[in-house]
Amino acid sequence: MAIIERTKKHWVTATLYLVFSLFFVVACLVSANTYSAIAQAQRDISLQNPGFDAEIVRKGHLNISFNVQLYNPSRYTLHVYTLSWYAKLENASNPDERVIPVGEDYVGPTQLLEIPAKTTLNYTLWSEVDDPATLAKLFGFVNYSQGLGQSYTLETLPYMHTFSVMLIIGEFEHEYLREGYLNELVTVDLTYSSAEALA
Repeated sequence: MAIIERTKKHWVTATLYLVFSLFFVVACLVSANTYSAIAQAQRDISLQNPGFDAEIVRKGHLNISFNVQLYNPSRYTLHVYTLSWYAKLENASNPDERVIPVGEDYVGPTQLLEIPAKTTLNYTLWSEVDDPATLAKLFGFVNYSQGLGQSYTLETLPYMHTFSVMLIIGEFEHEYLREGYLNELVTVDLTYSSAEALA
């Protein structure tokens, strides 16, 4: 009874206390729900169906290509912050030059590509190898491998592909430099390596 009497006497204070309490409870629930949705989105957004190819094109040049699907089942719009692809041939036959680069592409933070919510985007990246020195190295690897019993051609060499993309969840923009502690919360990092896929 004493509590009720005190509440009646200080009804303004009690009302404010109740309003602020409800506000903070609702804010906590909304915040927890948002954090949970972002964490779920970071788990669900993925790279799917990677594929790669090599073919001889005009003038005997070699075309190296890579394709992958970026799957965004979340309710959020994504912005591509950086995207990179690198293709190479590991050359164990030459101790001085163990890697022969055959393709690369990069999209930097100045061009934000958008991926709408609940969509799947196809990326195809390619590079035409037309440098005579690089082609000579690849032919050298083919010849070296034949001595080891392998029957490679330029199209069937074991090229390694590495793809990575950094995405920003668009609905939570902030000052990325000043509020750097929030960056990880709204970032999705995805990578694919054909070397890991074969392991």
